[in-house]
Amino acid sequence: MRLRVPQSLFGLLLLANACGLSPDQTSPEEPLATTTHALLRVERSAIVGAEDEATGNAFAGVVRVLETSDPEPLLRSGNGLALPPLGQCVVANRDRALATSDVGHAEFLALGEVHLAASDSETLLAPHAFPSPQADVSGVVYTSRDQASEPLPGAAGYVLKTTGSEQLPALELRVQAPELLTNVTLGGLALEQLDALSTATDVDVAWRAGDGRDLMYVEITGADVGALGACAFRDSDGHGKLPQGLFGAAGAGSLSFHRLREVAADVRALDAAEVRFDFKLTTALTFR
Repeated sequence: MRLRVPQSLFGLLLLANACGLSPDQTSPEEPLATTTHALLRVERSAIVGAEDEATGNAFAGVVRVLETSDPEPLLRSGNGLALPPLGQCVVANRDRALATSDVGHAEFLALGEVHLAASDSETLLAPHAFPSPQADVSGVVYTSRDQASEPLPGAAGYVLKTTGSEQLPALELRVQAPELLTNVTLGGLALEQLDALSTATDVDVAWRAGDGRDLMYVEITGADVGALGACAFRDSDGHGKLPQGLFGAAGAGSLSFHRLREVAADVRALDAAEVRFDFKLTTALTFR
């Protein structure tokens, strides 16, 4: 007996045969394209009048992400502060945390031993599981073993070296750090001379000008409410203006001045490398 094959099914069988597949096989999904990025973050934090007791921290890793993803959120620390455009200010979004979910699936790869050298010091970074509650981000990152700032100077050349692992060969990254912030004034007065600040008018801020590729941003914080807002300026300008009212700042609080450098670097065997230096100087104030 001759079986009739519906024309639509016959067409599908011909297509499967042309593709080299049997009728009960399906085409496997193509692997998604990924890229690998080296990430290095160096932070220093000092209190006005106690600069010799500054703290520091370094974070390093190599992350594999989807080709369409930007790993930049993984490079920022966890405060989630969104910076405004140059010469502008923005109210802080207290509901925004570190947005690792914006990255999608990401895996930090093993690097072997990781050494960070600057000036005459060299530090062996400690491996840790990436601190994320989201399952889409996993793997190992490398951080400072303590909060000492001496191994993390300003105006120095930094060299990050790894010994390699089964996942990656030995790597080397070189980058120049900016200078530390100095000569910061508010309304013409040195920070050491201020314990209170009027918010009734705009406030002039000045500092020793830095590199034109860097930012100087000011973070306004209330003792009881946390971050209130931030203003960003071109570092090479050496001056700016904080807005009247300072986002409702009242009573005890602080101003933190940051010199921020974000640059790309070249690392063989990787698709890209991003470096972030954030050097902070904080003064406690009473806002009136």
